[in-house]
Amino acid sequence: MTSSKPLTVGVSLPLTGRFEKSAGVYYDRAYRLWEKQINLDGGLLGRPVELVVYDDESEAAKTGENYARLIDGDHVDLLLGPCHSFLVEAAAPIVEAAGKLLIQGSGSSHELFRKGSRSLFLCWSGCDFDYPKSFLEFATSDASPRKVESIALVYTDWRIGNAVAEGVRHHARAMGIPINFEEGIGDPPVDYAGMMQRAFATKPDALLIGLDHVRTDKPMDEAVTAALAAGFERSQIWLSDNPSPKDLRMGDAMDGIYMRGSWVPEDQSPLSVAFRDAFKDEYGYVPEYHSAGGYACCQVLSQVVASTGGTDAAVMREALLRDSFDTVMGELRFTESGLPDATIQLCQWQGESLEVVYPENARTKPAR
Repeated sequence: MTSSKPLTVGVSLPLTGRFEKSAGVYYDRAYRLWEKQINLDGGLLGRPVELVVYDDESEAAKTGENYARLIDGDHVDLLLGPCHSFLVEAAAPIVEAAGKLLIQGSGSSHELFRKGSRSLFLCWSGCDFDYPKSFLEFATSDASPRKVESIALVYTDWRIGNAVAEGVRHHARAMGIPINFEEGIGDPPVDYAGMMQRAFATKPDALLIGLDHVRTDKPMDEAVTAALAAGFERSQIWLSDNPSPKDLRMGDAMDGIYMRGSWVPEDQSPLSVAFRDAFKDEYGYVPEYHSAGGYACCQVLSQVVASTGGTDAAVMREALLRDSFDTVMGELRFTESGLPDATIQLCQWQGESLEVVYPENARTKPAR
């Protein structure tokens, strides 16, 4: 039996302010695409899905107010997350106190998941702490053209860079890989040439560079240029940023460099191809990884609602921890913390083409 009463899904997004033209657009369009598709397919639980979206003006305090309004005023059935970790952090205690779930895809700071929350679930292939894990797994395997037995680490001394550095230390220690050199990239001006010369002098097999993409200077450009000048080969370098066509501004310098790939449109999995094509048909351009993360949230949400036959948060949480979910981010299983137990894809620039080189089941070309 179907019902005409909509199943409401509440969300706060930066429709104005600092993130209006970036994350606000990325997530709004991914959520709207899912809403359109799910309703063409008959909705959820026999009911049409209706998004209830409020503008948080790119402000944390407003984000918290919006989720309180969605829960206490609108009594929405379900919630999807905002964007950026500091906005998720503002919403989390409100959602937690209400006994709801927040299925979200951009609050990837591992610190959010160290506070004992039962409400947060991250629908990405990994948090910032885990960005380097896939590179280290690959680089120490027989599939790697260059066997890595020691590494150097440089990182921006900001939130994401520090989290990546912490992850490098953890995963390298677990895999028995010594770190020959470590240094933080402080505020500009930075002596990149001296830093990379010092790193190269320790003779590491690979150089891992943790970055903060929100910095107004260009640490990626400067670090890569200085690393190559110091003597590193491009195939020795891994960058924590998700790859983008904009990286090709650096020309041949990127050829052979590895990057973590939370999601790239080159992914040939059927779900990713279908999402990429549908998004392009709807909006006229190829989506990027934030939009894919938002869409993955919707995929998880619709699957867990369908499998449990309702919107009870406690029942849904049990299913989220028990089951696996097919998404554009790959198969997601969740740990008790709400973080995914998944593998972040490893990408390599090969000329002007971006290839997925790890894991094997997602590989588009071998590494070189």
